[in-house]
Amino acid sequence: MFNDEVEALAKTRQAALDQAFASHRNRFSKGRPKVKFPPKEVCINPIPEDADAQMLESGVNFSTLPRARQNAI
Repeated sequence: MFNDEVEALAKTRQAALDQAFASHRNRFSKGRPKVKFPPKEVCINPIPEDADAQMLESGVNFSTLPRARQNAI
């Protein structure tokens, strides 16, 4: 899903879900199903909004990094 097919596939899937819901409402105890989209952005170590200049410059956001530096030989 690394291209612009996400919306087209979501529309197709939503149409199938709508048809299933119309045919078998009793199978959907939580109501009409809705297609979920993948997240807009995925990060392994996201830089927080309140990051200081040093973190922004280094581009590193490991919560254990200060402790690792402290214990380094």
